[in-house]
Parts: sequence; C-alpha cells; structure tokens
Amino acid sequence: MDTILIIDDEEALCRSLEKILSREGLKVVWTTRSSGVEDLIHQNNPSAVLLDLKLADSDGLTILSRIRETDRELPVIILTAHDTVKTAVQAMKKGAFDYMAKPFDNEELKVVLAKAIEQRRLYKKIGELKGRLGDVSDLEGLMGTSQRIQEVIKAVRMVAATDVNVLLMGETGTGKELVANAIHRLSNRKNGPFVPVDCGSVPETLIESNLFGHEKGAFTGASATQKGKFETANGGTLFLDELGNIPLPVQSKLLRFLETRKFERLGSRKPIDTLVRIIAATNADLTKKSPGEGNGGFRLDLFHRLNEFPILLPPLRERREDIPFLCQKFVVQLKGEVGKEVSGISSEALQKLVKYPFEGNVRELRNIIKRSMVMANGTIDVSDLPAEVRNPSRSATPRQISVPVDENLPLSQVSRQATEKIERELIVGALARTDGHHEKASRLLGITRKTLYNKMKEYGI
Repeated sequence: MDTILIIDDEEALCRSLEKILSREGLKVVWTTRSSGVEDLIHQNNPSAVLLDLKLADSDGLTILSRIRETDRELPVIILTAHDTVKTAVQAMKKGAFDYMAKPFDNEELKVVLAKAIEQRRLYKKIGELKGRLGDVSDLEGLMGTSQRIQEVIKAVRMVAATDVNVLLMGETGTGKELVANAIHRLSNRKNGPFVPVDCGSVPETLIESNLFGHEKGAFTGASATQKGKFETANGGTLFLDELGNIPLPVQSKLLRFLETRKFERLGSRKPIDTLVRIIAATNADLTKKSPGEGNGGFRLDLFHRLNEFPILLPPLRERREDIPFLCQKFVVQLKGEVGKEVSGISSEALQKLVKYPFEGNVRELRNIIKRSMVMANGTIDVSDLPAEVRNPSRSATPRQISVPVDENLPLSQVSRQATEKIERELIVGALARTDGHHEKASRLLGITRKTLYNKMKEYGI
C-alpha cells in the first residue's frame, strides 16, 4: 500500500484528504507542523508528499529543501492559494513534482498523485538496478524490455557460459560495449579484467604496439618496455570495438594469436602466452571489405575466427517501445551531471521522441535527454526538445547536390571528382546539422570518427 504524507496547517483539510485518499486504497499520514518532517519520511517511506506553501510555523520552500536533503527522488506536490502561484513556480524549479491551486478538484488531485506514485516506483526500480550493477545479467533493466532486446539477452546468457569468440554487430550507439561487458561479467572470467579498445581512435601506426606491447628501442620514442592490451587482459576479456579499423598487418598477427594463443611484443621474438577471451564489435559489413585494397580491407579468415557466435544489436528505431523507459532512466541517471531537478517527461514530448528516427541510437537519445534537461523547468516538455526532434521533417528534407561534368576528361577522373565533391558537401552538411559535433556527424554519415577526420583533412574542411 502506497503512503501519502500531507503537510498542511489546516487540520480540516488534512482530515478531508485522508478520507478521500483512503477510499482510493492509499495510506495517509498528515501533520500540521513542519517539525519532525524528516522523521515522518524515514518512518513511513511515503510515495508522495502534499505540501502547503504557507504554514503557520515555516515556509514551504524551506520544507521542500529539507525534504530534498532527506530524499532527493520523493515527489512533492505543492498546495498553494491563488496569491502564491508565483512561489509555486519557484518550487517547481527547486524540484517539486507539480503544484495545485486551492481550492482544487479532488479528481484532478487523484490523477496527479497517481503520476507521482508511478514515478516513485520507477525511481525505486532504477535504484535497485543501479545497486545491482555488479550483476548485469538483468540487461533489460539497462536496455529495455522489447522482444528484440529479449532475443539479445537470451543470446548473451547462452554464450557467456562458454569461451567462444563473440562478434557484436550493429550501428553506432546500439550498446555493443554494454553487451560485451555483460558477457564478461556473466562468464567464468568475471574476476579477471575487462579491457576495451576503441580501434577507431588509435592511430594505425600505434595500434600494433597498443594491442601487443613493445620492447625498449623497438621504434623511435620507445624508451621503455610496454605491455599491450593482450597482456593487460590476461585472465579476462579483451573487447575490440570498431574492429574494421585494424590494419591488415595487425590483422595477420591477431589471426596468429587466435590460432596459437601466443604473440610477440613489437621488437621481440619471444612468444608470450596469455589466456584472454576476444569479444569484437563492428558497425560495418566486414565481408564486403576486400583485403586487396590496403589497410581498408578485412581478412575473411580472421572474420570467421572472430564470428564464432554473432549477436546482432537492433537499432533503436526498430524497438521504439523501449524509448519511454530509456527516457525516464536517463532523466534519473543524468540529474547529477545536469545539476538540476527534472521530474520526468510530458506525454507530448514522449510522443515526439518515439517518432524520431535516432540515427545515433541510444547514445543520441541520451544526448537529447541531457540537452532537454538543461532547458526544462520541472518537466521536459516539447518546447525543451532540440529543434531536430520537434520538427524532424526539416532535417530529413533531401538535398540536391550539383556536380559539373567535363566531358573531355576520362571517365575514371570524372567519377573521382564527382565522388570527392559529393563526399565534401555531405560532410559539410552533416557538420552543419550537428553544430560541428564530430562524433554525431560521423554517426549521421555512417562512418567512423577516424574516417571523418581523414576526409576533413583531405578536403580541407
């Protein structure tokens, strides 16, 4: 049974509300004084508080601050007379859940209380999940409850108990590292290290040293012997993200390790044994990357060794039923970073978010919620959402790119010039749409940050 705490110096109103709410199956605790409020909260663990702004012995905003210090996530509904509505708005900015002007409609009060109680239950559930992060087997509490996520969870639980290599496939921002970490924590290697490597952010000239380590003097600047990620991950799991960025020479060394479970540091011929499980991830179809095209290719024999157990992570637009849960989760999760109280998201704003395509998937959703929280006062409304979410059709309008053709040039040269012009304009457009945010622009273009940087340098952007 949910408990409602009423703090109001009108005893008759408290008794009246107790009768009304008791008939709704709620337990009611009330007080006409501000003293001892913290004790009442500790003793009764209420699901919501009804707080009068004008008390005989204290100011409502002061009591609200005390309640926030006692329980930051306890929904507080302000009861206010018409002449104190401005103060009630102040209270919303300080973290109140909602406010109602006296005299209020009893049915409306019941609706507001029901929303507050539901939010309290959600916060408790998320709090329990956060407390159990050491056991991430409950992936649905982190990713959602849709059928597509249930399929991923089933695959994770099946493969975690084995020692086979896993290849996670999916668009950027779909949660590949989260799933890799879950597999590690559910495996018999859970007491060993989990070592992630973003292969897209390591320069090609350094990736071999980064993975396998190097001896002193192996190359210019190698002033000391350095262990690589394979040695660091000994006894645990090595997660290779953005796998397609590994150069061909390093792919050969990785393949030899998978076949022999031995490797050598750069500058050494002494083999090193290590017990490490490989989980790899990619957002590209590696089978279409020909290994005959320089470092941009990928060896099929290596692909098949890593692809012993593939898991496909669905994009957010294919599991839209998870969006409302993820939105509320991020509101709770981001309060500390944003530094302000936001109680939730309006139904109208949720409708906009559910319809949005989310090219950057869950990572983009988190970013949008964070930006919206900065703008919100109390609750995220449609007006707090970024422009591209409020009016998605504007950003989705196709754009014609004009490419001049010199008929006197060879076909190969015309094709190259046309490709360069189109690529340049698309990159400039993506950077403009994302306010120069490189990571988000690379997601819109479907390329890695490293590729984006190289193209920007090539085209002088």
